[in-house]
Amino acid sequence: MNYLINVLLVLIVLVVPVNYNEDYNYPLPPKTNELLFYIQRNHNANTIVYEANFNENGILIDEEPVLVSWIRYDEEGQRKKLTYIQRIYAYGIECKKDISDNSQFILELVAHEDKKLWLVQSEPEKADVYTFINNRYSLLDHLFIQADNSGIWPKVEYIELFGTDTLTREATYEKYLNK
Repeated sequence: MNYLINVLLVLIVLVVPVNYNEDYNYPLPPKTNELLFYIQRNHNANTIVYEANFNENGILIDEEPVLVSWIRYDEEGQRKKLTYIQRIYAYGIECKKDISDNSQFILELVAHEDKKLWLVQSEPEKADVYTFINNRYSLLDHLFIQADNSGIWPKVEYIELFGTDTLTREATYEKYLNK
């Protein structure tokens, strides 16, 4: 897993301009019916968003239930698609129908295959992503990736997950340290 995280960061540095600033004021992506969760990084304010892909009846499209793109806040908030390399090695997502429950999808982030996510549609034009955060079944809100870019190759220091416990509605948090 550490290898995958390091590959992810190398690709990020090669493809995304780095404006490292620890005190960056991160804008939040707009809350919409489509927004499922997002990823922010310490490199810059640019944010990767994961959005539900509904058909004209408000039902998730089986062939591509999640759309992933950038909000390039450092470029006046422009929306951009992920590059091929970003989709395959960094921020892409694999979506499969859950054979045990046909009403949901199992999601895997390509750079973090060990973390299982579930996409569940509760009503037309309403879907959410769930995962276990600190052993609590949670509605996923966002992830944050902290990396050290001082060397030739970036090194992931940690990844943080933020969500809400589905039973207690308390905030959930988990931090993965890269050892």
